Amino acid sequence: MNTNQELFDKLEKEELKIASFKKRFLAYIVDSFVILAIVSVILFDKINSMQTYDEIHNILMRFAGGILILQFVYHSLFTYLYGATLGKMLLKIMVIDQELLDKPNLIQSVLRASVRQVSDMLYGLGFAWALSNIVLKTWHDYVAKTVVIDLA
Repeated sequence: MNTNQELFDKLEKEELKIASFKKRFLAYIVDSFVILAIVSVILFDKINSMQTYDEIHNILMRFAGGILILQFVYHSLFTYLYGATLGKMLLKIMVIDQELLDKPNLIQSVLRASVRQVSDMLYGLGFAWALSNIVLKTWHDYVAKTVVIDLA
């Protein structure tokens, strides 16, 4: 696909609808809570014994790398296995390969999760990029050659 318009036309021909930015944002929130819940369970004993917010902040900073790895693995595996994270499943949206119109392969899923992490670290600029194009593609969608569709 050379342009977003060609991709849009291809999806329309196949009667596939682009997931709205609102649904994608809500899925992002749900996935953030899932990661937060996992981290909370893992660090519960440590955080529970802390007396000040500074101590909690310090323990979270010590585990920041682990949290990034957890996020990366979560997004890579769920996208590869199901074409969707728990948040996307809940909101009935799915990531698909823009050429095959099927779940992304492992390489695409890993690339997508990697660039998503970078976008997160840059205050969501890669997500905001979706507002600038007809197919609502983020940086991670461009790199992985994926698009997010609505299933409902």
